Amino acid sequence: MNDLHEVRRLMAPADPCPPGAFEGAAHDPAGRAAFERITASTARRTGPSRRTTFRLVAAGGVAGALIAGTAVATSGGGTHRPAPVAATEAQQVLNVAATFALKQPFTAPRPGQWVYTETRYRRSGVPGRGQIVKPGSPLKTQVDRNWVRADGKRMALYDHGKLVTSATGGGTPPIDYATVAKLPTDPDGMLAWARKQKTPADPNGGAFQLLGSLLLNNGVLPPAQTAAAYRAMAKIPGVTVDRAAKDGAGHTAVSVSFLIEGWAKDEILLDPSTYAYRGHRTTVARDHTMPDGGRFLKGAVESQSVRLTAGVVDEPGQRP
Repeated sequence: MNDLHEVRRLMAPADPCPPGAFEGAAHDPAGRAAFERITASTARRTGPSRRTTFRLVAAGGVAGALIAGTAVATSGGGTHRPAPVAATEAQQVLNVAATFALKQPFTAPRPGQWVYTETRYRRSGVPGRGQIVKPGSPLKTQVDRNWVRADGKRMALYDHGKLVTSATGGGTPPIDYATVAKLPTDPDGMLAWARKQKTPADPNGGAFQLLGSLLLNNGVLPPAQTAAAYRAMAKIPGVTVDRAAKDGAGHTAVSVSFLIEGWAKDEILLDPSTYAYRGHRTTVARDHTMPDGGRFLKGAVESQSVRLTAGVVDEPGQRP
């Protein structure tokens, strides 16, 4: 189970692609359809990982990150503390993103309120036999607008112009405030939670994708869990950073990425000033042939998303 199409099928809540089926999806037909519609606008791949612990070094503000040294007893009875090891750029960026998240003003939604998220997705689709997705191939655009009640019991979306509400059911990662507010608030706990979830990827790659999916699928995520997600990502080896990337709207963004299965570059995109989550992108880093013969060529965009609006409202159908 190591090709992009299969991962997409099983991991519907990570970036745009065909509907998937997670355990715990809604228990009634309307609810299942609604859950799959929302999470289908988000699906990912399979692959690698991240790591390490760090502490902020501030000099009149956020300055950088260092991995704390471990104290070691010496034969002379003293304590030798190794010099701190410089953090990777990815660790620095993700640590700063976590710090910014914790500093943002935040008011938790009341149980009866609704979290509205509006996201624009563009995707190539999975090429069939004889088909090729290459740089410049057209991408299908879809704007998803959905509401999830903060208590996790109801969700709503427009279906053929009609606002439809249904039971939420379940899914991984969770998409309702009541559930995500119970997730770990420490990076080790968050990373352990992500690695325990069922994904087709190896534990590190699956954790990266799941944490990215958590950010993508929750327009209003508590600051503590947002920070924990970023710092958990920083603990996975192999994460890289591009400070001069562009998001799906063409704006400069900070890209934090991970190479999945050696060919699909999975990115989360952050605002370069506030480090707020902006969206995701998956591009092809190496030519890849699907099991049925379809091909992705290096440089092609497989999918991308831009968060347009997110906030808390009192009723489904309202916008912030």
